[in-house]
Amino acid sequence: MRFGGIVLVTALTLGACSSDPAPVEPARSATTPTPTATAPPMPDQAREDSPEGAAAFVKHYVDVFNYAAATGDVEELTRLSSPSCKGCQSYINLYRDTYAAGGYFKGGKWNLGDLNLEVGNDETYLTTQVMVDEGTSRSRADAEEVGEKGERNTISFAAQATAEGWRLQQLGLGEVE
Repeated sequence: MRFGGIVLVTALTLGACSSDPAPVEPARSATTPTPTATAPPMPDQAREDSPEGAAAFVKHYVDVFNYAAATGDVEELTRLSSPSCKGCQSYINLYRDTYAAGGYFKGGKWNLGDLNLEVGNDETYLTTQVMVDEGTSRSRADAEEVGEKGERNTISFAAQATAEGWRLQQLGLGEVE
């Protein structure tokens, strides 16, 4: 839940062909993962193989997404994301590479609105309005800090229940088609 303004529109437009947005810069105050911070624990409901479980999983995923953007620690985000989710992998790479280069993200938290669910044969599709807080970012230690205005966007997720639990299969801008 870390992106804003022009960066979001540009990045998501570039990724529109696959319904997976390109990474958009989140926000953070440190240049390396925060050693004392830990990823948010998964709530019990997010482990349920049900529409409610899918919704709880997506909410948890966004909490972990915000954590990864704020710390550069992408381990849990990677675990919750399918390797085939292009949007997911783009954000994971963005966060890991930015912090490795001495960059950071500050602010820019994603805040989910109400989730609209559509249960498919293999996946559950969830669409919501995401309000992104204002923030700043620096792509590497010697880069100029860039400010981002907050904004609201429609974001869709596709989650799939697997033997290991829910995994995000798709993260994209706009409504599920």
